[in-house]
Amino acid sequence: MQKAISFLFIVLLSTQLSYSTTIDTNRVWGVTIDGVNNLSTIVISLSNLCKKPTTRIVFDENVPATDYVTAINQIHPVSFIMGELLDSYYMNTYNLTQYVARTNEYYNAFSNSVDIWEVGNEVNGEWCGTITDVVAKIDTAYRIIKSHDKKTELTLYYNKNCYENAQNEMFTWVRARLSSSMRTGLDYVLISYYEDDCNNLQPNWQQVFDTLHVLFPNSKIGIGECGTSNSSSKTSYINRYYRMNITTPKYVGGYFWWYYKQDCVPYTNPLWSIMNSAFGVFTGVGTNNEVPTEAYLSNNYPNPFNPSTRIEYAIPKNSFVTLKIYDNLGREISTLVNEMKSAGKYSIDFNANNLAAGVYFYKITSDNFTNVKKMILVK
Repeated sequence: MQKAISFLFIVLLSTQLSYSTTIDTNRVWGVTIDGVNNLSTIVISLSNLCKKPTTRIVFDENVPATDYVTAINQIHPVSFIMGELLDSYYMNTYNLTQYVARTNEYYNAFSNSVDIWEVGNEVNGEWCGTITDVVAKIDTAYRIIKSHDKKTELTLYYNKNCYENAQNEMFTWVRARLSSSMRTGLDYVLISYYEDDCNNLQPNWQQVFDTLHVLFPNSKIGIGECGTSNSSSKTSYINRYYRMNITTPKYVGGYFWWYYKQDCVPYTNPLWSIMNSAFGVFTGVGTNNEVPTEAYLSNNYPNPFNPSTRIEYAIPKNSFVTLKIYDNLGREISTLVNEMKSAGKYSIDFNANNLAAGVYFYKITSDNFTNVKKMILVK
């Protein structure tokens, strides 16, 4: 019996994957950081969220990549990172040569740390400069990042009935200006929208994303930037956006609240709790009605944890699933799942309130898929 336990423990260790993982392409919980001062407080705020976030870091104009090394190194262990090459407001201050140089500089500095590269921000905004120049900049940046086989993202500006020039209307701009290679090759296409800037219009987002999916059939889509400076409206805005129910294929959420640093840092701020609660709404059971194309087991989050953590998994077809917890000696501690499951995405919470601090393992078995991951309980 002891030999069997030891053997299982060796198997668990040998199949354990690294803590670092690729970004979840099925769902994105985004926040925006527009400054990296008070870094330790930002990191604590991000690390306490109930879901591992994707932090969109705005790389400021005329600032070298080296100024962000410390921030990237500290944020990346607790969050995925989307790097915004340049805010749209400053697009017009860079010529093509400078924009290309900036793309190469930041990519070379953070090629292994940035999970998604935002090659253009609010690109159809009328303040960005001439359309020809904007298209040249984002197309070149896209090709640079794609040549390294990294994930690319483009942010459009939703401006129904609040544009000055009709050619800058979001869908018109995309159809007339964006290359076919970007239309078919972008990994993410997200929409920036501020109700305050557009006559307080609340769009029919289901229709908007259905149209966007037709234009970008291969891209994950969602909200790439939102927020309000009106303090009395922040709670309602957070709940309205982060709790959106969209059924468009490839819809991943996002949202990327622009004022996260101002509103949710430190995490004792009341709006942090509102944001955290909105993060927890998604249960992992396919809000976009997509059946996963392959089985997977995600890293539990948070990790380390005390006393509970969430485990997510997916199965591409109906099958019998077991999900079990083991201690570091290979002894079975708990069975979380042991039943027939329909194809889809799932999540389950594991509460270790009665267990001692230490290293534990969780193992999934489904059809021909088996995977094991490690988690750490701290008390």
